[in-house]
Amino acid sequence: MSMTAGYLTRNADRFRIVVAMWVVVGFGGFLLFGAFGLMLVTGTGMFADKAVVDPGLEFAPGREVAIRDGAGPGNFLVLAHPTSVDLRTVECTWKSQVYSTGEQNVGRLEIARPDGVAATVTTSGPTTRSFVPLAATQDTEWMEPSLLTCSGRGAESFAIASADGIMTDRFRWGTGAVLLLLAPVMAGLGALALHFTRKWYRQRASATVTTGPTPRRPGSLA
Repeated sequence: MSMTAGYLTRNADRFRIVVAMWVVVGFGGFLLFGAFGLMLVTGTGMFADKAVVDPGLEFAPGREVAIRDGAGPGNFLVLAHPTSVDLRTVECTWKSQVYSTGEQNVGRLEIARPDGVAATVTTSGPTTRSFVPLAATQDTEWMEPSLLTCSGRGAESFAIASADGIMTDRFRWGTGAVLLLLAPVMAGLGALALHFTRKWYRQRASATVTTGPTPRRPGSLA
C-alpha cells in the first residue's frame, strides 16, 4: 500500500469516527432542543413567569425615592403590597434627573401586569410576603426615569426590584420556535449519521468475509 493510500485510509477512518459521534450529538440535540423549546413555548419549568423577587427598596405611598436604590442600572419592576390593593386607583409618577439645561422630564408608568411576571409574586428569604406587580421597564424608557412616587387606595407600601430574569412572551415564543425548528434538524442529522455508520459497518464486514483470513505460508509457525 502506498503512503498516499495509507494517508487517505487513516483520514477516512477518522471521518467515520466523527460521523459516528454525530449519532449521539444529533439525537441528543433533538431531545435537548425539543424539551427546552416546549418549556419556552408553554412557559413552564425554568421558563415560567417570574414569581419570586428580591425587593431592593420598599417605600411608603407618596414618598419619592431614587430608582437606583431599589434596582441597579437597567430594568426595574414596581410592586405593591398587599395584593388586595385596588389597581384602578394606583398611580406611579417618575421624574428624570435634572439635565444640564435645568430641564426635568416627568411621566407616568402604565399600571398593568408586566409581561413575563406572575399575577402575584413573593419575596425571597425565610419570611415571605406577597406583592402584586404594577409595571416593568419593558414598557418604558428605563434610561430616563430616575425618581419614582407611587400612591393608591389600599396600598400599604410599594417596592422596587430588579427586572433581570424576566422573559417576555415574545422572547419565549421566538426562542422556543427556533429550538423546535432545530430539533427535527438535529434528529435528521443523527439519523443520517446512523445510516452511514451502519452502511460502512456492513461494507467492512462484507469485505472481511470475502477476503477471508490471510493464508499462512508453508512452514510458518501457527
